[in-house]
Amino acid sequence: MKYFIRNSTICKILLFCFAVQVTFAGITGKLVGRVTSKVTGEPLIGANVIMEGTGIGTATDLEGHYLILQISPREYDIRYTMIGYQDVIMRDVRIRVDLTTTIDVELDEGVIGMEAVDVTAERPMVQVDVTYSQANISSDEFEMLPVEEFEDIIALQAGVVESGGDMHVRGGRGGEIAYMIDGITVTDPFNAGMAVEIENNAIQELQFISGTFNAEYGKAMSGIINIITKDGDYNRYDGNVSVNGGTYFTDGKMMKVDLLNNNGVLTKDSTMNLFPHLDTFEPTTIKDIQGSISGPILPGKLSIFASGRIKENSGYLFGQRLFVPTSHVWNPLTNDYDLMTLADDTTGGYWDQVGDAPQDSALVRLNWSKQETGQVKFSWRVTPLIKLAYNFMGSKTTSQGYSKAYLWNPDGRSHSFTEQMNHSLRLDYSLNATTFFNAMISQSKKNYKSHLSDDPDFQLTYTTELDTFTFGDTTIYYESEVLDADLYNVNPDVGNLSPGNNYLLGGESMGFYDRTSTITTLKLEGTSQLNRFHLVKAGLESRFTHMELQDVTIIYNDFRNQPNIPNVNGVNHNTYGPAPWDQNSEGRNPVEYAAYLQDKIEFDDLVMNVGLRWDYFDPDWKILNDGSDPNINDPVKPINNFFDLDGDYEISEEEMWFGFVNDSMKTVADRLESNAFGEPWFKKVKAKQQLSPRFALAFPITDTGFLHVSYGHFFQMPTYSYIYTNPEFEVTPGSGTSATMGNADIKPERTTQYEIGFSQQIGNDIGIEVTGYYKDIRNLNSTRIVNSFVGGDFYGLYINRDHANSKGITLALSKRPTGIISGNIDYTFSIAEGVASDPAAAFLDEQSNLEPEKMLVPLDWDQRHTLNTTLTYHPVKNSGISLIYNYGSGLPYTSQFAGVRTSFENNARKPSTMNVDMRSYYNFNISGIRFALHLNIYNLFDIRNELSVFSDTGRSTYTLVPTYTPQLSGRQLNTLDQYLMSPASFSSPRQIKFGMSISL
Repeated sequence: MKYFIRNSTICKILLFCFAVQVTFAGITGKLVGRVTSKVTGEPLIGANVIMEGTGIGTATDLEGHYLILQISPREYDIRYTMIGYQDVIMRDVRIRVDLTTTIDVELDEGVIGMEAVDVTAERPMVQVDVTYSQANISSDEFEMLPVEEFEDIIALQAGVVESGGDMHVRGGRGGEIAYMIDGITVTDPFNAGMAVEIENNAIQELQFISGTFNAEYGKAMSGIINIITKDGDYNRYDGNVSVNGGTYFTDGKMMKVDLLNNNGVLTKDSTMNLFPHLDTFEPTTIKDIQGSISGPILPGKLSIFASGRIKENSGYLFGQRLFVPTSHVWNPLTNDYDLMTLADDTTGGYWDQVGDAPQDSALVRLNWSKQETGQVKFSWRVTPLIKLAYNFMGSKTTSQGYSKAYLWNPDGRSHSFTEQMNHSLRLDYSLNATTFFNAMISQSKKNYKSHLSDDPDFQLTYTTELDTFTFGDTTIYYESEVLDADLYNVNPDVGNLSPGNNYLLGGESMGFYDRTSTITTLKLEGTSQLNRFHLVKAGLESRFTHMELQDVTIIYNDFRNQPNIPNVNGVNHNTYGPAPWDQNSEGRNPVEYAAYLQDKIEFDDLVMNVGLRWDYFDPDWKILNDGSDPNINDPVKPINNFFDLDGDYEISEEEMWFGFVNDSMKTVADRLESNAFGEPWFKKVKAKQQLSPRFALAFPITDTGFLHVSYGHFFQMPTYSYIYTNPEFEVTPGSGTSATMGNADIKPERTTQYEIGFSQQIGNDIGIEVTGYYKDIRNLNSTRIVNSFVGGDFYGLYINRDHANSKGITLALSKRPTGIISGNIDYTFSIAEGVASDPAAAFLDEQSNLEPEKMLVPLDWDQRHTLNTTLTYHPVKNSGISLIYNYGSGLPYTSQFAGVRTSFENNARKPSTMNVDMRSYYNFNISGIRFALHLNIYNLFDIRNELSVFSDTGRSTYTLVPTYTPQLSGRQLNTLDQYLMSPASFSSPRQIKFGMSISL
């Protein structure tokens, strides 16, 4: 026996020296187990456990136990060897992020040279150490299902509801999800979106946590999306190219709608084609080319993984170029706009009422997009103990969105441009076989622009011109910032040609928006398996954000007939960060810090996760001391414009006159020192910090059944778009209720969540799970109405006031992929209620002269019943069909008639929705090259789900508006029914994509 112990010690040393794998905590899994003798049942001391093809391994201890940390998530073959015993190879062992895989093995006695016993690992349907709700989706599952982006997979998870373009998890608001890639947070704090694009072919595993996640995860109240990217292989090359085409196809399907004439007579079962021009199969409407390559640069030392994708989608919503922005010009003789005469027009044209032909009448696809994405990842095993990895991800997106108003004037719409880049570098160091450290640095940069030009590099430039204005005998001189561009040159008053319920007959979008967020993250983590029962993690994180914004509405200079950039201090001009007209303007530079400590305790019959997290946030900004007169550049209180010469805290006419005559009015510098109450105009806010405890446990209650219970406090700052909105603190005098204002002193939002769940394996292939949860949500972002000094003027200040709660139960059933059928089905019943769905709800109610809600009402995303099903069918080898079915009960809406609310908020329900997507594929080999043919059909049955409804009927197909509104108005070019029935109110039509991939 001493011989075996001595050699096992040598094995341990050698294995540690050349086989320690170093990767991130939070993106790896753990393998444990026990090796015993099949004959005696005694533990085998010093047995070798080797992960084939990786060089990773360990040896068993005095009780036969073994442990391997930091394993990247995927499937492995594990070899168990010991002198005097027959080898065992356990194949297809699946390692998952943050979870422990347990493999116990019995070795039979044997002699050298005997063939190894080959066993295929059978993953348990119930994971023992899951203490909160989570889903781990592998790269293989991405390939099997009809999904385009990873968000499509998230939408299938229990407790997730899509509403208004946001994902809501267990009743939380949109923007409460944290995105992580390879252990680094990549959430854009400005709007809580993802700061970088990543394609499915670059994802090794995706972890989605909807329950009470551990202390290592923060800055989220509802969920965590943790993405682990693929590493390049150190020993072999492989690659993949996929070419796809597609189209939208509806075969001219007519939909029944109910129309009302001006006499209020309902014409039922009228028909209209919501998606015209899609009855012809055009395979180049959608173009999608993607590929990846992986392999060694220096075999065994340095590897590369690279992926890229180019996709173009021409869209399915059409407009028609009947007019262009400059179609109409002002005629001072008639005091009206005239349609310009075309040089080649001799026939009169379609609009006889106007008198001249419109433009080329070409059909124009309105909701199109183009995107390019790329990723390169280098992984370097510097030494057996040190690994260095660099990852670059980047993307460029150009698009135009659908606009009903611009349906006949499509060239007047803005273009949108998004450019995202992320650089990350990580250093992983193993101190010994049970302790390792990770140091990470990452920088994400996201730029979003929206403007009239189709040039993504377009910027506003201007020349300053001197204008004069004569009033009686007085001549007033003033400067105008005139744009140096052939854009924004149409007087926006041309929109008056098109009153409500009419398409625009000219004009263009006058907005210019340019925002850049740069986020630099530093992170240090340490993990140690103190003994067989305790895995302790600790981490520190620093996050520095720099944001610049130009948000300008171009105004029109009636005297020059040219576009102007509005005055820097005007309400049409919101800027922070350098701009052409103000290079000295500062950006916004908030700072965040975090630290955590957690312990995963694993006994034979109990698993516990216990942790504590500390978060710190400094907005590095200021608030007003006197909110009644906010604009320091243009105050309205006399005492903020003139000096109080007699010290009575009032400004008399004499003091005003003295200020005018002697040109001694207060300057901005004077106001900074003292406002109307003798205080500084601004006050710098203090940093916010909080502690959040986390606790979860799981224990068996049957041989293959486990119960888990979890509890936690979760904090998240409101998005920076609310904290820094209206950066100049501007309210236009006499504008009524017209502006909202950011609040740098806002507190973190808070959620307390409780969860209990039961998981049970039935037979070998089926698992069931029942989970119940309750969330108490406090300090939600809201608005408080503030009275301005000018009577009748109000604005909305963002504060912490709203609250909500949600509760629900989820039933899930899954079948492993054995035989020809596999799949999952989950049903969620949930209730999400709160005082407001929108942070600006109180402000909007004030604008509409409504009393804000004071009781809990259903939130906009309160979907009571949700059903998701995935089914994969393999009737023939190397081929299969996958189906996804979704059902959601109707979301709430507020009923109104003629614009007047008829009940409390969200008192009624929209129609329910359902959808079926399908993927079919066939794989084959030719001369060692793998080919695959595939067909994806989204919205297989071309269902018209009603997403946006009329508030007087609760349907997208008819409204009562025609009972009190004439069919023709304005220039009488479109009918009321044409304008009201919008295809954008419905889900997208059937989409067909087909293609072929080649793999080496």
